[in-house]
Amino acid sequence: MIAAGDLRDRVDLLRKERTPDGMGGWELHETPLMSVWARVETPDSKTGVVAQKDVELRTHEITIRYTAEPKIKDVAVFRSLRLEVKGVRHDSRRKWTFLDCVPEVV
Repeated sequence: MIAAGDLRDRVDLLRKERTPDGMGGWELHETPLMSVWARVETPDSKTGVVAQKDVELRTHEITIRYTAEPKIKDVAVFRSLRLEVKGVRHDSRRKWTFLDCVPEVV
């Protein structure tokens, strides 16, 4: 059971958008989507290889009040962490939105 008082972490959600650069290509811009109170948890962690280095791949679950705004590939900024949204789920009563995230790889 989640209570409103459990939402103690401030999270900013950003959306990456492509805009034409006028020369046939495009530029990537981040547009602020919303700033919300959330509960950020780290339910899982595993090791892996990224860019030929052993790294820890930690998953995060961000719980916010229900909204249909977040989409896969959005970025959640929590403290100094940039997390890429890999999944968006809702509870059966549409009271909460759960964002399944991993650290962004640049």
